[in-house]
Amino acid sequence: MEAGLGIGIGSTTLVAVVDKLDDAPASSRRTVRSDSVVQLDPSSIFTDFVERVGDPVPLFSADGTPHRGEDLTAVAITTLMRDALADHDQPSHVVIAHPAWWSRHAVSALENALSTKMIHDATPVDTTLVAEPIAVVDWLRTSGHPDSDGLTVVFDLGARSLDITVVTTTGGNTTIVGKPLHSDDIGGDEFDQLVTMHLLTEFDRDTHIDTSVPEILEALTALRGHAREAKEALSFDTETVVHVDLPGGSHNLRLVRSELEDLLRPAITRSVALVHEAMRSAGVESNDVSHVVLAGGSSSIPLVAELLSSELRVPMIAAPDPRSCAAAGAATRATAIGNTATAIEHSQPKPIPVPAFSTPIVVTSDPEATSAARRSSRVGIVAAVVGACAILAAGGLGIGTAVDKIKPASSSADPSIESPTSAITSNPSAPSGSEPVADAAPSTGVAVAVTGSPAPGTRSVGVATTGAAGTGAPAAPVATDPPAAAQPNSDPTTAQQNVDSGSPFQIPQVPAFEVPELPVVVAPQFPDQLTLPTAIPRFPVG
Repeated sequence: MEAGLGIGIGSTTLVAVVDKLDDAPASSRRTVRSDSVVQLDPSSIFTDFVERVGDPVPLFSADGTPHRGEDLTAVAITTLMRDALADHDQPSHVVIAHPAWWSRHAVSALENALSTKMIHDATPVDTTLVAEPIAVVDWLRTSGHPDSDGLTVVFDLGARSLDITVVTTTGGNTTIVGKPLHSDDIGGDEFDQLVTMHLLTEFDRDTHIDTSVPEILEALTALRGHAREAKEALSFDTETVVHVDLPGGSHNLRLVRSELEDLLRPAITRSVALVHEAMRSAGVESNDVSHVVLAGGSSSIPLVAELLSSELRVPMIAAPDPRSCAAAGAATRATAIGNTATAIEHSQPKPIPVPAFSTPIVVTSDPEATSAARRSSRVGIVAAVVGACAILAAGGLGIGTAVDKIKPASSSADPSIESPTSAITSNPSAPSGSEPVADAAPSTGVAVAVTGSPAPGTRSVGVATTGAAGTGAPAAPVATDPPAAAQPNSDPTTAQQNVDSGSPFQIPQVPAFEVPELPVVVAPQFPDQLTLPTAIPRFPVG
């Protein structure tokens, strides 16, 4: 399982968090911070570029070279990534939490700048940009709070601004409700200024200081730093001591939490009013809100949670380190994305290699030849069907006629037949005066002659075939018709004469016909080595 990297973009501070593995303790998370400062050369130091992301007006270096805000931000992010991953392998995915008030153009500008910078540094890493409130909810969901679903107000009080966002979470999916509210009038820098002015007022009681003198500007800058440290210390302690060193003298001034709260109360009260405004823009009431999450370094001031809780009457959730909760949530999301992509890659079957052919198959289509071949094939098939029907019809007629006219010899055939080669058959049972019946079948057909005077009601038929002229073929078995029914008042002699004088009948011969030849389709010859075509031609349908 690979660890993910999350980065939070602040106006004054960038925070990177390397997510821990599942089997590692929570303390194994690595957090790295750096100031939002970029130094391209000894004479070019850039600050305040995060607010200029997406701004078409560039920042200029000492030599007049223009630099866009997104390019400088990309440099700061990649530098922080190298510092955070000094002792770790390169993660499979990086999630960057950006301010919620950024426009789509600003987000797209930073994405393009990051892609260009990583390609230039030959360290391409898949990156995803998400809004800070969504990353904060990701931290909330994975930090052990069971009530992460529902409506959440993310109160992000940073160094330069206050961002208030209403989000809703259902089944692990977080979306922003309404429009995030952004204010540059309230922030940690304003609080630092209030504390600095308070310390100067206390110091000026003993020694007069002319703040308009340029020589003391450096001392005032150091004093402002001490004031910020005192503000942060009073978030956990009730009192602190601030060392003030100015050209007029140096003193240690005592500062207690109550004094700090009196200084900050008006500004924090305004921030509570902005929360109501953000909820109205989102169309929700304080009764609909499940909890308020405090993010940003300045939100650790106890007075912030006190005023918000008393005004909204909802639970307050604060991270141990509110400055890094967005980066921690981004790292958790990066780990989830990387592991999901890895699982999908491992679950997909490997593609089966397709053999490549060196010689391409050239398929040409001749419409006329194709149509002629198909017509010839259809004609041959029709002719074969017609011939088969003719065979069946003629054969059926001939066979039916022969069956009607020639009866097969039964077991009661005359045993007086002496030889199968005899051409003359005598019927001993016939009365005296009857003559034998001689049958001859010429080669061109089968003729049957009836002669003699058979007994009344009986008729003897002999069938003989000849192969050549004057040569008798073996005689066929003799078939005796059943006695004809005697007609009333009929003379047997007359009936016999009618039989004798009747003309011989012909058994129709099956006509000979020729089976048409079917066209022979020759399979095309292909080369030994084939290559599949890039496009298969369409053949016309005849």
